[in-house]
Amino acid sequence: MEAMWTRYLPIMYKVREWVSSEAIGEVRLMTADFGFRTSINAEGRLFDLELGGGALLDVGVYVVNLASMIFGGTPNRITGMAHIGETGVDEQSAMILGYKNGELAVLHTAIRTNTHHEARIIGTKGSIVIPNFWRASSATLQVDGKEKEIIEIPFDGNGYCYEAREVEHCLREGKLQSDLMTWDESISVLKTMDELRKQWGLKYPSDM
Repeated sequence: MEAMWTRYLPIMYKVREWVSSEAIGEVRLMTADFGFRTSINAEGRLFDLELGGGALLDVGVYVVNLASMIFGGTPNRITGMAHIGETGVDEQSAMILGYKNGELAVLHTAIRTNTHHEARIIGTKGSIVIPNFWRASSATLQVDGKEKEIIEIPFDGNGYCYEAREVEHCLREGKLQSDLMTWDESISVLKTMDELRKQWGLKYPSDM
């Protein structure tokens, strides 16, 4: 389950319910961004290749993981472009992931640029908007021709407790992995990011 605590926030259960019940019809497109601006510090974690610095591994994993949650499986088309900064890390990037039925995820991430931190899931009958999706406490369902439905579910503490509760549940049930974040999906997300790094020519000293 890594640290994908976002998946276990109460509002995300509602989002998955909307998607699986086809409240917005067939999902065709998703957009998501996660970026912030910080000062360059060549010795800091975010700007040090030795420490796996850059936007992709720090916050980009959130948008890639969200796309995986919505569309499932490994994308069959992956393309992206990144700006590599003076310390050799990816400071910002844009990515498009394509899936088997033509669905598209349009994503961007950054450590030198502030973004809205918003996700939009767009279907054939409407859309779902999730502000601050990585720590979401609300979501809006907009079905074509109907009034918006806004759901607010504040989370406890800093939000990490929900993933901890899932670990406890799995242990009590004798499970070795969570149904909401399987080992295979973790590997799939990593493969997607590895392909993006390959396209960008981004290598870490630890790469074989």
